[in-house]
Amino acid sequence: MSSALHSNAVFGDQLRSFARAIGQIVLQRNAATGALVFLAVLCASPRLACALLIGTLTGNVISVIIEDDGAPAFRDDLYGFNGALAALAAFAFVGDASQATAVAIVAAMFASVLASKLAHMLSRYRLPTFSSPAIIVTWCWLPLFADRGDTGAVPQVAAGFIPMLQAAFAGLAPITFATGALAGALIAAGLFASRPSQAGWALAGSALGAALHGLGGASDAVVLSGACGFNAALAALAAAPLGKRYAIIAIVAAVLIERAIDCLGIAALTAPFVLASWGAIALQRRLSRTSKRGDSHVVHPHA
Repeated sequence: MSSALHSNAVFGDQLRSFARAIGQIVLQRNAATGALVFLAVLCASPRLACALLIGTLTGNVISVIIEDDGAPAFRDDLYGFNGALAALAAFAFVGDASQATAVAIVAAMFASVLASKLAHMLSRYRLPTFSSPAIIVTWCWLPLFADRGDTGAVPQVAAGFIPMLQAAFAGLAPITFATGALAGALIAAGLFASRPSQAGWALAGSALGAALHGLGGASDAVVLSGACGFNAALAALAAAPLGKRYAIIAIVAAVLIERAIDCLGIAALTAPFVLASWGAIALQRRLSRTSKRGDSHVVHPHA
């Protein structure tokens, strides 16, 4: 009986670790967040939900092979999410299911290995890897395997408070390559389960990002579809621990970078969020050093 209980406990720990790895997609090491993120993807697309499971499992297996049990990244469940994002990208951009599965597994493997290498390299600068491994790997295979068919027109949506609110929620869904206000609401619920302020920052980032894209020339249909908020939402989540002004700076920077990358005809993915967040962290540290010399208030470093 004791061995059965121990086995159940071990399985429960592994399941929680798996869910926490999914939660890291939205920067939260929280099992409830991971479960709700998975539910969001499942509601949007069972196909993408399969990709999420494949990628997270692949990333976790790779982490067991290449990392020690006591490694910080292993302990904090930081490997599975890059594998998950790499696999999600494969299923989002490759139409054929068999080819998408093959690309997803290989991409998840490479993204997980690259995450280990980048983590060691970026640790010199005290910068987190975020989703950079998945982005780099996806950019490598995208020109070779991505379908180039018509993705369909964005449906027209009437402007107003309710559509704008729906767009703020829908802006969270593309973080997992999903679409729709329902998926975004479930992701927001997952963030709320981790910490209510996290959900608030994500929705504020999504709404502000959409508004800035609108001011930059994006059509109302695109803005209200929720396609413009996810990078700004992630940037807000990453920079909020630094302080409000850094979160706003990160949001604005993410939008500007996203529009610049789009002009180049490259799939931006979450690169604007990564670059904007790194910039906000570097700026905070620089200003903190200046503040220390002036013996004034110092913002706590980003964890």
